[in-house]
Amino acid sequence: MANSASGESVIERVVKIMEAFSKGNPRLPLRELVRVTGMSSSTVHRLANDLAASGLLERDQSGDYGVGARMWELASRSNPLEDFRRRGLPFLEGVHAAVREHVSLSVPDVESGSVLYLERLDRHGTVMNLAEVAGRLEIHSTSSGMAMMAHMPGYVQERFLAGTLKKTTPATETDPARLRKQLAHIRELGYARMAGVLVAENTAYAVPVFGEGHSVIGAIAVVVPSAEENPGLILPVLVAAGRGLSRTMGAERRPYGTRPWLESPGK
Repeated sequence: MANSASGESVIERVVKIMEAFSKGNPRLPLRELVRVTGMSSSTVHRLANDLAASGLLERDQSGDYGVGARMWELASRSNPLEDFRRRGLPFLEGVHAAVREHVSLSVPDVESGSVLYLERLDRHGTVMNLAEVAGRLEIHSTSSGMAMMAHMPGYVQERFLAGTLKKTTPATETDPARLRKQLAHIRELGYARMAGVLVAENTAYAVPVFGEGHSVIGAIAVVVPSAEENPGLILPVLVAAGRGLSRTMGAERRPYGTRPWLESPGK
């Protein structure tokens, strides 16, 4: 693939353009694409027009660019993440109907140390939830990330613990030794509970979702205002959903943890 003067391939430059768009910036003029990507105006103009001609981008009457329907079509046609999201949605809807709080479905991206959110159902009200569909958050700062990491192979956990871990709030744990103990505790209980770690006023619960071979493939999480926390309501529904979706994804039947999940949720 031909490279630019900067050494970037065409694919890398196209990815830069596609990454410029977000929920907050769904449409961008050429000058903003140039600024965000750091590429020359002529390069961005040429690539953006080629992408628009193929339907991967679209251009409105004002000349601004946005992600085209063709991109969604190609990404959805045979994407395993879309299949997981589709299968998981009924379970999320069941949890949401029972607890009436933020509920999300996510998958791990171990290489980047992040959690990728596939679906989210919102609580009515003002509670803050930083998880967005197609958005990412760091593994150690989310209940979903920790619930999944607790069931990863040991070498994956050690690589994760050796990485750079940043604090989001004063309650965010970044010490590898203490995180290692947390992962063991989560694995023992079968769920993760994290209070004030991502948003100071919130508490989040998550359970892992397993696939074939009983490998962890995702997580279902519930986020509640800490002042309204009710584990006796949340945990039975959340655990049932995690088990149900795991069976749907081909996991064998196994207990979620070695201790009763309704005992003290721990810290």
